[in-house]
Amino acid sequence: MNNKIYDPKRDIVNTLSYKKIFNQPLSIYQIIYYGHCYFMDLREVEESISELLKRNKIKFKNNKYFLNNTKIKESENFYEDSVDHFNKLQDLNFIFQGIPFIQMVGVTGTLASYHFNQETEDVDLFIICSRNRLWITRLVLVLVFKILNIYVNNKNPNIKLCPNLYISDHNLSWETGKRNIYVANEIAMLQPVFQRNDAYFKFLSENKWVSDYLPNININDVSKNNNFDELTVLDFFESFLMFIQKRFMKVRSGAEILNKNFIHFLKTDHSTRILDSFSKMKS
Repeated sequence: MNNKIYDPKRDIVNTLSYKKIFNQPLSIYQIIYYGHCYFMDLREVEESISELLKRNKIKFKNNKYFLNNTKIKESENFYEDSVDHFNKLQDLNFIFQGIPFIQMVGVTGTLASYHFNQETEDVDLFIICSRNRLWITRLVLVLVFKILNIYVNNKNPNIKLCPNLYISDHNLSWETGKRNIYVANEIAMLQPVFQRNDAYFKFLSENKWVSDYLPNININDVSKNNNFDELTVLDFFESFLMFIQKRFMKVRSGAEILNKNFIHFLKTDHSTRILDSFSKMKS
C-alpha cells in the first residue's frame, strides 16, 4: 500500500502495534500471517524479532510477542473457551445444513482469534446467503436460535450466538470505499464453520484486495457462478420480509447497514477509532 523501503523490523512493530489495540499477542507465525509487509523467509523474521527483543522494543511471553505496555488479557481459559465454542458450533451444523439458503457460516471477532472470553463476549457470526434470500434466511435463523435458546438476545442463552453480518453470494466483493486494514484483518481472521459450494473460498477470491494490506496472505482465484435465476414467489416474499423486519426492528444505533444484499448490525462502529489509533502508532 506504500513505497517505503523494505524494513522487516519496522513492519513487525507495525503488525504488533495494530494487535496492541486489541490487547492481543502474536506467535511468530501469526506475525507473518498478519504482517504488514511481505516477509522474505522465516529466518529473516526470526532475526528481526531477536534484534527487537535485544533493543527491548518488544516482549515475549507464553510463546507470543507483543509491544511494551500492551495490556495482555491474562487467562489460560481463553483458548479453551474458544475451542469449546467451536465444538458447540460444529454440533449446530444441522441447523445451517437444514436452511438451504445458507451458503456459509463463519466466525469473526475474538472467537476467530481464539482469544474469546465466554463470560463477557458474544459469538459473532458472518452468514453468506443465496441471492435474494438474506431476509428470509435471517428470519428463519433467528427464530430457530430463539427456540433453541442460543440467541444472544434471549434471557440466559446456552450460547450467545449473534448473527450480525449477512451478505449475498452474488455480492461478495467488499465495497471499495470501505476497504482498509481493519476490514482486511477481520476477513483474514474469519473462521468458516459451515459452507456449501466453496462459498468461503469464493468470498476470499472476490476480496483479493486483502493481500494489499496483508501481503503474506495468498488468495487463489475461484470461479464464481453469475447465473441469475428467474423470479419466483420467494423473491417477492423476500422483499416483503425485508420491509416487515426493518419496520418492526427495535430502535437502532444508526450504524447498521440494512439493504437487499448486505445486512450488518452494529451497536457501535469502532472502525474509525481503531484506524485512528493505528495511524498514530505505526512507524
